[in-house]
Amino acid sequence: MMRRKSLVRSLEESGGHENGDGDAENNKSGGGGLVRSLNLSDVLFYGVGCSVGAGIYCLVGLGAEIAGPGIALSFLSCGIACIFTALSYAEFAARIPVTGSAYTYAYVAFGEFWAWLVGWNLTLGYAFSAAVVARSWAEYLANFIRGLFGDHGPDGGGLIWLTRMPIRVPFLMGEEFTCSPLSTVIIGLCTLVLVTGAKESSRFNNAMTVLNLSILGFVIISGIGTNTIDSANLTPFIPHGIQGVSQGAGFVFFAFIGFDMVACLSEEVVNPEKNMPRGIVGSLIISTAIYVSVSLAVIGMAPVALLGGDVPITNALLANACCTHEQQLADDAAGQCLIESCAPLVHRVLLHGSHLISFGAIFGLTTGTFTSLMG
Repeated sequence: MMRRKSLVRSLEESGGHENGDGDAENNKSGGGGLVRSLNLSDVLFYGVGCSVGAGIYCLVGLGAEIAGPGIALSFLSCGIACIFTALSYAEFAARIPVTGSAYTYAYVAFGEFWAWLVGWNLTLGYAFSAAVVARSWAEYLANFIRGLFGDHGPDGGGLIWLTRMPIRVPFLMGEEFTCSPLSTVIIGLCTLVLVTGAKESSRFNNAMTVLNLSILGFVIISGIGTNTIDSANLTPFIPHGIQGVSQGAGFVFFAFIGFDMVACLSEEVVNPEKNMPRGIVGSLIISTAIYVSVSLAVIGMAPVALLGGDVPITNALLANACCTHEQQLADDAAGQCLIESCAPLVHRVLLHGSHLISFGAIFGLTTGTFTSLMG
């Protein structure tokens, strides 16, 4: 159980070899292994796609309740901490450029038993993440469809069974649970794309990631363009001190989980000794910059009390579409500013933008599901 797989054997199985200096060399064709068809940009898009997904659309509001505007510093500190971990992954990915990620690294460094534990832990983690994100995808899609057709009935417009079908498991004390049949759609679609091949999968992921980043870029540009980012919403910047920033960092760390998935691509990346370290660290730097920028823009657009924990970005745009900054500070601001049928409109473009955000979240959740299944 404690036997270890040598680096030479790992490279031979993947179609590579080790040169005289102890560094790994790999053929583009991969010999008997996988075809090396991914370049640095593909690795970057995979890294950003798995990190900037579900978290950005909900954690900003929840984190702001803990740390205030200082949640931007929480995202920054999480990014810096993850970069140190990423450097370890980058070193392993360059030295052992074969598929398997932490499972293979543990097999080579510690032995078969520890690799078995790590492998099943990774499988459980990725499967759980894919299930959670897929269910969120189903909820967003159902809400978008209801909003698109104006169907807001108490039963969820007849779509409630697609996202919350009640089930009862007798041996679990008779408690009632709900399942989401609609979530199986995105699981099936992502699986079909994955089995078509690495390059085809990367094109799909790149397209979804570009659409997701375009939506987030729209949030920042709309805030600046409509002059709705108010410095008063950003002061005091750290209302709860360093302790609040630290607690916020512990809370939003979930947003960065998944960057290690990039290490699974080692055997399919051209020139992995250079592209894997650059891709892993580079994607984390990009993701951190996106989290910090979007959080500052969203919190600057509306008071924390109006953001909420479910759809903070949508609420930020909707609040500025319906109300002025003075009106947003009123006691009944939520009832006045977060209504899509509000009149008169202060910024019509932001009202349409709030609908766009609901649609854009689907792309972010798609990349989150896709990369979790790939891992």
